[in-house]
Amino acid sequence: MMTNSADGDRNVTKPALNIPASSSTVSVKIIDISTIANVPMHALVTPQVSGIQVAEDAPSYSFLIEHPSGQKVLFDLGIRKDWHNLAPAIVERFKKVGHRPMAKKNVSEILDESGIGKDSIQAVIWSHSHWDHVGDMSTFGPGVDLVVGPGFTDYFLKDESGNSALGGVLPSDVEGRRVREINFTKGPNVTKIGQFPAHDFFGDGSLYLLDTPGHCVAHLCALVRTTTSPDTFVFLGGDAAHHCGEIRPSVYSPLPKSMPLPDAKGHIVPTCPGSWYEDLQLSRNRDPKGPLWQPSFGHDMEQTMITLGHVQEYDGDESVFIILAHDPSLRAPDVPFFPSPVNDWKERGLSQKYKWAWVATIMAGMQVQEETK
Repeated sequence: MMTNSADGDRNVTKPALNIPASSSTVSVKIIDISTIANVPMHALVTPQVSGIQVAEDAPSYSFLIEHPSGQKVLFDLGIRKDWHNLAPAIVERFKKVGHRPMAKKNVSEILDESGIGKDSIQAVIWSHSHWDHVGDMSTFGPGVDLVVGPGFTDYFLKDESGNSALGGVLPSDVEGRRVREINFTKGPNVTKIGQFPAHDFFGDGSLYLLDTPGHCVAHLCALVRTTTSPDTFVFLGGDAAHHCGEIRPSVYSPLPKSMPLPDAKGHIVPTCPGSWYEDLQLSRNRDPKGPLWQPSFGHDMEQTMITLGHVQEYDGDESVFIILAHDPSLRAPDVPFFPSPVNDWKERGLSQKYKWAWVATIMAGMQVQEETK
C-alpha cells in the first residue's frame, strides 16, 4: 500500500501487519471509572512544550472482552477505589509528587451492578503491573486467572527488587489464584503480527495478546478483531505510549495538511498545522515529521522506543483503531462506553475523528502561554 507523507512530496510503503484471517470476533467494551490528575508532563514525556506543564486529567481504561462462547475476560482494571491501600511506597510517592488518583468504583462493582457479574469473568489480563492498571484483584474470586506477560513471575514474584514503587504487586493480587504467564516463543497459538510476537488467546483469531516490552517488564498490548467483511481491529495499547503524541505523527501516519479543530469559541474550523508543527519540532531538536514527544521513562528505554516504532506500523493501518489506556480525547459523547461495545468504531468514524484531537490541546496550551507573556 502506498500513502502520501504530510507534505505530499514522497510515497511510503506501509509494512503489512499480516494478521491471520479469521471469521471470529469478540465484543469489546471500554470501562471508564478511573482518573489520574495533576501529573507533570515532564514525568511522562520529553522534551517539554512551552505552555504544557501539567497533563490533562487522564483516564485509565479497563476493557471487557466477551467471546461468542460466553467466555469473558478483562484487559486491565484501572485504579482501585481504595487506592490508599496500594503498596506504601506508591502512596508515599503520590504525596511527594502530588498525583491525584480517583476511582468511582472498582471494575468488579461495575460488572455486578450491570448484571454481568464479576463471577462470570474467566481471566484478568494485565497490560503490566503498574498501580494504575492492576485495579484490585482481590475483588475477584480465586477462580479468575491472572494473565501476565513474559518475565512477570521472575521479576515481580521472585525478585523483591522488581516489586517497586511503580510495579507494586500485592500478595492479595496473586495468592490463591493461577497466574498464567504468556509464552510467545513456542506453541500452536503463537504467531507474529506486524513486528510483535503474538499469542492467539482464544485460539480462533478473535483476540491476540502482543509482546510489547520496554515500558515495564511483562508489558502486553492486545489486538481485538471487532468486525469481519471488512476486518477491523481495536489495538489496546496499555502504556506502550502514555500520549498519542508519542506515536504521531509518523512516516506511516503523517500529520494531515488540514484538520478540523475547535477555535477559541469552540467552533470547529479547518486548521493547517503543518508549518506550526514543524517549527515547534525544530525548536526542540525533534524530527519535524516525527512524534511530538518520547517517553521520559521506561524499564528499558531502548526497547521502549523500538516498541513505539512497531506500534506506529499498526497506527498507519486504517483497519486498526489505537486506544491508549490514558487517552482523554476519547471521553467524548459519540464514543460508546460500557455497557455499549465499541466494535462499530469504523462505521462511527472514531479513529479518523479523534486521531489528531490532541493537537488542539497542544495548540491551545501554547496560545495561552503566548498570551500571558
